[in-house]
Amino acid sequence: MHKKGMELSLTVLILIILSIIIFIGGMSLLWKFFQGAESIKGGIDMQTKNQIESLLREGNELVAIPVNTQTAAVGKELAYGLGIRNIQETQGFTVKLNFAGVFDQQGKRLEIGYNTEAVENAWLGNYQLQGPIMIARNAYEFVPLHVRVAPSVDGTQMPHNTLAVFYVCVFAGNVPENANDCDPKNPDTVAAVYDKIHQIFVNVQ
Repeated sequence: MHKKGMELSLTVLILIILSIIIFIGGMSLLWKFFQGAESIKGGIDMQTKNQIESLLREGNELVAIPVNTQTAAVGKELAYGLGIRNIQETQGFTVKLNFAGVFDQQGKRLEIGYNTEAVENAWLGNYQLQGPIMIARNAYEFVPLHVRVAPSVDGTQMPHNTLAVFYVCVFAGNVPENANDCDPKNPDTVAAVYDKIHQIFVNVQ
């Protein structure tokens, strides 16, 4: 009886230890998940937020991207901060990004056989289209724009020492069908954007 009691106690002790290990592991994964979610949700450092706030409130801008040029090697991810100020009644806003092209150091567009849609999927992912972003009247909202410098697209290598450019459009409400492409050459887009068409630049090293 004494031996069976010892075996039972040992079994219970092992189960308790395993339960604690599983619990700690689960909590660790949960913490990493929330930490990652918060990072994606924020995605904008305090300095950039202060710059955006200054442009929106003191500079009287409707849409602001204070730092629109960054440098990165292929495979790296960049975060740009965008701010939207709503001067109308509470409404939703949509942010749309489109690939504008790759340029050399002299500003000449490079024809490298990239499929535009493939570039946008590889570089922008879910950040190509965000919304609706609800903003109250006379309030503003920070919106992170993430860009991943893809090493290649459809088998075509990304050339180094080049400048990748993306257009950024903000619409009050959904993206109108006739303005689906965020492109300054599309007069319907130019007429429909909330402020004006902006750009972000990636210096690829």
